[in-house]
Amino acid sequence: MKDIKEITKEELDTIKIITFDIDGVIAPVGTIIKETIDEDSIDLYMESKKLSNKFIEDLNKLEKYVRLNFSSGRNILYLKTLTNQIFDKETILQAENGNITWVDNKITHPEYPDEYFNQLRDLKEKIKELKKTDQRIRGFEPKLFILTVHCEEMEEIPNLVKQVAGDDLYCLWTNEGYDIGSKLMSKGKAIEILARAMNISSKQIMTTGNNYNDAEMLQVGIGVTVDPKRVEAEYFINHKPDELGGELLVKFLLEYFEK
Repeated sequence: MKDIKEITKEELDTIKIITFDIDGVIAPVGTIIKETIDEDSIDLYMESKKLSNKFIEDLNKLEKYVRLNFSSGRNILYLKTLTNQIFDKETILQAENGNITWVDNKITHPEYPDEYFNQLRDLKEKIKELKKTDQRIRGFEPKLFILTVHCEEMEEIPNLVKQVAGDDLYCLWTNEGYDIGSKLMSKGKAIEILARAMNISSKQIMTTGNNYNDAEMLQVGIGVTVDPKRVEAEYFINHKPDELGGELLVKFLLEYFEK
C-alpha cells in the first residue's frame, strides 16, 4: 500500500467520481439503536452521527470538480438525510451495501427470488426470539434488501445465518452489529455497475472505506483505506484517532483540484 500523497497527477486527472463510505470515514461511529416490540406496537429509537459543517463546505467545493457518491450499508433514506445539505441531481447514493443505487434521479436494484426474502425473514424471527433472553442484541436497522442486527460481536448470529442459508448469504461484522445479505451483490459490484452506466472505467472512481464490507469496493476503484490495519487498498491515508480519514482526503483533493 502507498500513502495517498504518492498518487500520481495522471490518476487524479482521470477521476470522475469520489465514493465515500460513511461510518468511521466521513462521520464518527456511534450508532444507538433501541427496539421494543409488543402485541400492539414496534418502538424503534435510532441515533447516529452527522457530517460536520466544515466537511459539508468542503464537499460543496469538491463537487465542482467531480461527482460525489455515498456508499453505505445504511438505508437510502438515511443517506438522503445525511447528505441533504449538498444533495442535488449530481449526487449519487448507494445504500444497503450496493443493493440500492440512486443516480440521475433514478433508483435501481437487483431482483431476488422469494427464497432470498424468506431467508431474511426467517433469520429475523430467530434473532428476535434470541433477543428475548439475550441483552447483547439491541434491535434491527430498517432495511429492504439486507438484514442488519445491532448487537455485540457474538457467535450465535453467524451460526444462525449458516443454519438458515448455508453459504448463500454473507454475515459481516460492522463494529456495531452484523450485515446479512446476498453474496451476489456488494459495494464493489455496485461500483462496477455504476461505472458501466456512466460509460467510464471503474478506475475513474475513487473509493474510500474502513471495514470488511468495503474490501471489494476498495479493489475495484482507486481504493483509499482509512484503516489499513483492518482493510487493504492501493492507497492509505494516515490520521489521528480524533480525525476522520475521509475529511483529510477531501482536503487533499481540494488542494490539488483548486490549483
